[in-house]
Amino acid sequence: MANTDVVGWIRFSDGSSVPLENLAMAESASGLASTAVELQTDASYTVNAQSLGSYAQGQTMVAAWIGCETNGSNAYVDRQGLPLAFLSICRSGAQGFGLIPTKKIVFKAGDTIKVCNAANATRTMALTVRTQSGQERCFVGTSSGGDTTSLVDTVTQNSIGQTLDGQTIVSAMCQSVDGVKISSGGGAVILNSKGDVVGGLGATNSTINQPQWVPMNTKIGINHVAQYIPSS
Repeated sequence: MANTDVVGWIRFSDGSSVPLENLAMAESASGLASTAVELQTDASYTVNAQSLGSYAQGQTMVAAWIGCETNGSNAYVDRQGLPLAFLSICRSGAQGFGLIPTKKIVFKAGDTIKVCNAANATRTMALTVRTQSGQERCFVGTSSGGDTTSLVDTVTQNSIGQTLDGQTIVSAMCQSVDGVKISSGGGAVILNSKGDVVGGLGATNSTINQPQWVPMNTKIGINHVAQYIPSS
């Protein structure tokens, strides 16, 4: 895996923004949190590279965008090892919507921006969801062929049902480079314990277009699973 450029922006509630930069970020082959790398402020504008919790302590994040030289599966605000809010991530130059509104987060000391940067050929699908309680989680799976690929939580590697039992997904975004190779409705599918489809979302090719949050209304049970099926 190579090291590639990752940049971005965070916008605050007072109207100010800060650029982010890492010109040699290691790539992730899985999209799991254990492979995520911190993205700090751009030292050209903030004197030195700083974690967001240090640079913006007390500031409220309202919008963000993360851009990768090649590809990316997910980016988020990390607080004490857990994702607090996920950010729109795509290939640099594909950000047609600019900074996408985020969950409002007041930064605390120790908070960081974590990114799963990826190679162009990495076939990771990421289904990022927000529930009625405001919780946000991301479920990922990496295909190597035409088999059904399960999507698991980036932190625990548990299923969507084990992670969000009893909660309702109210918005989500989904991304994958597989495009027309995805035969499961062009994106991620959520199934109940009987194998019936209870929700789903088409995937954006984030090397071409910028993913953004879209409305959903899917209640999750303990035995629900998320998956996708590529044709090859």
